Amino acid sequence: MRRVWWAVGGGFAAAVLAVGGWLVAADKGYPFADARACEGSDVPLEQELDVVGLPMPSGARDVHYVTHPAAKDGDVELAVAFRSTARVMRAYLEQHKIVTTGFTHLADGRFLTGDVGTPPASLGLCGDVPEIHAPAVLVEQRRADFGGEPETVDIALQTDPGRIGTLRPTTDVLLTVNRTRGT
Repeated sequence: MRRVWWAVGGGFAAAVLAVGGWLVAADKGYPFADARACEGSDVPLEQELDVVGLPMPSGARDVHYVTHPAAKDGDVELAVAFRSTARVMRAYLEQHKIVTTGFTHLADGRFLTGDVGTPPASLGLCGDVPEIHAPAVLVEQRRADFGGEPETVDIALQTDPGRIGTLRPTTDVLLTVNRTRGT
């Protein structure tokens, strides 16, 4: 009987510790209790992604973001940094009509190449988000948002040093959406 009481007491103590650990993790000062959110974010990532019509690529990892849905003209509405695979990013770019279907080379003159990533800290991104230096490519698309107003989507991607224009097998990505209303 004594062992049963020890087991019950031990189970209760483990449950209390688990709940306490969860509460401490949820109260680290992260906006929306989301460890991926950087200070100053105004809305959760999924909500802003729905607004701009670009979901996160499947399997994205090391995600950090900052959101400003009420950004002024020319300012960043969304900045999200993450890591993904080349295969997933190629499919993502095509699926969301950021590049034309069937493209084979990102360094064909349509996109900016070289040091293309905006410094993450200047966007308000937190964590160990790496800058995207050459070799890299910046895919820019001007499009209308849901309200018909213009916005600019920039996706900076790390490319393979041996094959410029080809994404690294695991690539660092910086996706930004800028308000360009009234231009």
